[in-house]
Amino acid sequence: MNNRHINTTNRELHLIDIENELGTGQVQAADIARFRSFYLKANNVPSDAHIVVATSCSQNLLEAAFGWPGARTVWLPGHDGADRALLEIAYEENVEKRYDKVVFASGDHIFAEATESLQNKGVKVKVFARAVFISVQLQASCKHVVLYSANDFELAA
Repeated sequence: MNNRHINTTNRELHLIDIENELGTGQVQAADIARFRSFYLKANNVPSDAHIVVATSCSQNLLEAAFGWPGARTVWLPGHDGADRALLEIAYEENVEKRYDKVVFASGDHIFAEATESLQNKGVKVKVFARAVFISVQLQASCKHVVLYSANDFELAA
């Protein structure tokens, strides 16, 4: 058994529900690319951060791959598919042992328990969400919440 300690200092994981962030179930690579530029700057994302972009539709997965090159793309079909795909990562990939900071880019209440759990394990957690679409539960669960508006980023039509 390998007992080496992984240095998590300054390692970041960004879990992005792109459909939620863009406010549409039919995303386009060009809109994702515009959001990518906004997101990276707004969150001061280091070049070595791990980015995961999730969708609930296979066509959106392809758009995400083109719109956010270099990101890991994941999907699960159906209602809350993107959320469930991101939660699988948060709960099943030893995130608390691998990362110093995790950013949830979504306003969905389904992430409230995960944000609390990771914070309780000593991970710095941040929620980055559109102000008009963040759930009360998610906002209350996280110590560091950053909200943005249509004035900050021109959302997809």
